[in-house]
Amino acid sequence: MTNSLLVAVSQGNTEPWLTIWKEGQEKTWIKSKVRNVDVIHFKSKSTPSIIQEIDRFHEKNRYKKRIGLWQGRIDKIITKTISHRIPKYSFSYENSLLTVNSWSTYQLQGRRFIALYDWFIRQTDYEFLFTTNTSSYINKKNLSNLIQKFDNRDLIYAGYLLPEDQKQQFVSGAGTLLSRGCIELIVDNWDKFKFNTLEDVSHGELMRELCVTPIPLSRVELASIDAVADLSSSVLTEEFHFRCKSPAVPREDVQIMTQLHLRVNNL
Repeated sequence: MTNSLLVAVSQGNTEPWLTIWKEGQEKTWIKSKVRNVDVIHFKSKSTPSIIQEIDRFHEKNRYKKRIGLWQGRIDKIITKTISHRIPKYSFSYENSLLTVNSWSTYQLQGRRFIALYDWFIRQTDYEFLFTTNTSSYINKKNLSNLIQKFDNRDLIYAGYLLPEDQKQQFVSGAGTLLSRGCIELIVDNWDKFKFNTLEDVSHGELMRELCVTPIPLSRVELASIDAVADLSSSVLTEEFHFRCKSPAVPREDVQIMTQLHLRVNNL
């Protein structure tokens, strides 16, 4: 029996994410058809401007020594007030889009994901879920081939592991593979999830508490169009996750994805 897969792309409501989604992902890997693999997007509801500004300030300063320290202490107090109740959500079959009734902020990312997990369990019958972000290019055929190596009855929590070369690691939020059983375990234990850090870090802490060991998977970092040209045919043939995150201003994620798609299709 072939394991089925749903790929869910976490979608931002602002630029440059909207353009990368429409001009990059929608025109490249998403349009490729692979049997037993489907793609949806999921996003939070529109966030008020004042909340967005507060969130940007939070993101800008959380790594600074003094203000970041105090900000972290305040976070621990504030996040204790965040509800673990699964937020309401709606799914548009026309647009393949799940919209979650929660704001899109640093501290509330986890609520977007638990809504996705709840919808996945209640409304679908896929064996595996792969969550990723707007800057990712996914070779769906290679990912589908990969999941056939797993037993869908096992607790699969897999992806690129961070911090690199450390004893305690978590799966990067840029690409997380979960089996159906693992998602059920997360939903059943959502009251243990902590909101005081990045979603993927908190996700890793929850998995550790539930004694689920992360499984390492590879990914390819592509920061420029030149990096695409340097890829070997074997990498293009075998890898499934290409992170097209450009540091340039303006960002070049769309151009990187487009060039990568041309190389993949010309193999």
